[in-house]
Amino acid sequence: MRHHVLAIVALAAVAPPAAAQPVDADVVAVRGTVEQFLDDLGHRRLDALPSQLAPKATLVVVRQRDGEWTTSHQTADEWLAGLRAQASPTTFREPLTNVTIHVESGRMAFLRADFTVVVDGDVRSHGIDYFTLVKDNAAWKIVNLGYTSTPGPP
Repeated sequence: MRHHVLAIVALAAVAPPAAAQPVDADVVAVRGTVEQFLDDLGHRRLDALPSQLAPKATLVVVRQRDGEWTTSHQTADEWLAGLRAQASPTTFREPLTNVTIHVESGRMAFLRADFTVVVDGDVRSHGIDYFTLVKDNAAWKIVNLGYTSTPGPP
């Protein structure tokens, strides 16, 4: 019995390490697209946003304010017009955590992530982002962005 244990230990010592999981280029590209979008949005580079959106893209926001939940639906064009009309816009960061990405047939993707909105080092809100993307030629485009938003830190 002792020889069997020693043989197993010896084999384990000389066996090559398990191969790392290959990095899926589409998963990397989808996450990069979403993070670039959030960075451009947070830094108010509004002219960069339309090229990251698919035609007829939509937004759905489920937000809690003053203990009440509201839901809004907008086209990306309506949303961008609202951003451009803001009298005193705020810059922010929106770091993502617990990111899950599913890519289907190399043409459609879904990203879900927890987020916080950080303004001048202060967490103003938190929630869950849901992005649906489609591949348009070689580029991933956002077709729908939905998120929940709750005031304050998680």
